[in-house]
Amino acid sequence: MRFRPTCILLAAAMFLAPTAALKAQQPVISRSFVSNKSVAAVSLRPQQMLKNPANALLPIEVAKAAGEKYLGMDAAHIEQAVCVIEPPLGPQFFYALFLKADQPWDLEKLAPEITEHTEPGEILGRKCLVSIDPAGPCFIVLKETTLIAASHGMLLKLMDPNVEKEDTVLTKLLAGHTTNDDLYVAVDMEGLRPLISLGMFQAASQVPPELQKFFNIPMLLQSGELTATLDGSLPSRLAFHAASETEASQVSQLLAEGKEQIKAQMLAEMQDSLAQMRQSGDPVQSAMADYTERVSGVYLDLFQPKQQGNTFMMFDSQQAGGAQVGAVAVIGILVALLLPAVQAGREAARRNASMNNLKQLDLALLNYESVRKEYPAHAIYSQEGKPLLSWRVAILPYLEGGDGLYQQFHLDEPWDSDHNKQLIPLMPAVFSSPSSILDPSKGKTNYVAPVGEGFVFDGTQKATRTRDVSDGTSMTVILLETSDEAAVTWTKPADWSYDTENPLKGLIGLRPGVFLAAFCDGHVSAIDEMIDTEFFKAILTKSGGEQVNAP
Repeated sequence: MRFRPTCILLAAAMFLAPTAALKAQQPVISRSFVSNKSVAAVSLRPQQMLKNPANALLPIEVAKAAGEKYLGMDAAHIEQAVCVIEPPLGPQFFYALFLKADQPWDLEKLAPEITEHTEPGEILGRKCLVSIDPAGPCFIVLKETTLIAASHGMLLKLMDPNVEKEDTVLTKLLAGHTTNDDLYVAVDMEGLRPLISLGMFQAASQVPPELQKFFNIPMLLQSGELTATLDGSLPSRLAFHAASETEASQVSQLLAEGKEQIKAQMLAEMQDSLAQMRQSGDPVQSAMADYTERVSGVYLDLFQPKQQGNTFMMFDSQQAGGAQVGAVAVIGILVALLLPAVQAGREAARRNASMNNLKQLDLALLNYESVRKEYPAHAIYSQEGKPLLSWRVAILPYLEGGDGLYQQFHLDEPWDSDHNKQLIPLMPAVFSSPSSILDPSKGKTNYVAPVGEGFVFDGTQKATRTRDVSDGTSMTVILLETSDEAAVTWTKPADWSYDTENPLKGLIGLRPGVFLAAFCDGHVSAIDEMIDTEFFKAILTKSGGEQVNAP
């Protein structure tokens, strides 16, 4: 939606008033942006916020620089940013981000940091940047001024003209909201109930019985809406809707009880320190105790849910004290919205860098095999059959700049000999995962080989040849990225072993939702942590004969 100038000639206004009124009634978030299964939608108006003199304290310069660096456009040219998501209940995450600008977008100006996981392609006949990472966004421009960043599956849902649009709790909320707030958030609580129920079930055992009644609150809610405007020109409100007035009354009662319980608990926890302050004999300390006790419940008292039918307001900036609460809420929600986006961008960059590391290690293994007609064993062995040094040392000559370090090793001594252990801090950067918090100078690596019977590395001196990989090189894992807890000293002949009781042990936790695996043909994939364990075991073996598709 384009913003009209604030000053309009009277004559033009007389002729255009009916059209303007009609436009003003348009929903803030277009129905075309929302899939039938979407459960949440967020609208943010960067241009309106950044160009408003009342918002001078916003990091305008940072927004401008970040927009130009990553999007090829000053953020002040973005009229509206809309994000919609579906419940993250399956292996795929369906989401979409729409950026409507006052000038054309150019996909070629998007920064490599956000597009390096994509390649040029088409979706439903439209040219776009298609993600080769299942979790990464595709990028497409519609009508020149709208940039869409969305998961592949979400794009198909939104762009397919044969998909019939349905009325849902979320779409009904969006249809009724027509004001151009700085921020608008709408959530379908009904659609999120399976996820909420799962979370509450997991938390129930850790919550005292007297507090478990409050778990009923989200189950009584049908939807929620937040509106926020920084300069106060429009009301900032947080409202929840129940399916009926009776259920709304139950929620209001539970919230009131919860607030009083929190206040009582706060005062109980402070009593000892307040008593000490009052008994100190210092009038300032005594006054500070009185002040602390007085204000401890002020912000809680500002939250006075006001029920109107099946709707109740958690706060309203037009009510007493609402402006302060509104400002706090806006700041908190903006942080909540922006931080995940920043973190997701950083994680995507770290994941891409880590995938590149694995590709380099994989290529070194392939070059080793090309020269020697076999892969290295998992360790360099002594004449007596004792494992001395890792395969990671054996492939050093096939890594850029690694031959000089390789020449420094005493290959007939164990990894922790007086000489060899001095080389541990010299671990090449390619062995250091960008997602790890471990100090690289300590020589710990997250890149390991799966070692076990039937794997490329079987834990013996016997080396595998390419022709031994009868399951297919594109379907056989040769390297994995582990969590920091499972990291090993890079020179040590230690790797990762398959645990039948916990097949993904040591692989989960370094990055959200996935772990990385390199295959014998040189490609690297992000593997969903919800992967079927039988399928995972199948891609670990080199000649098991299982019928699987390449991940």
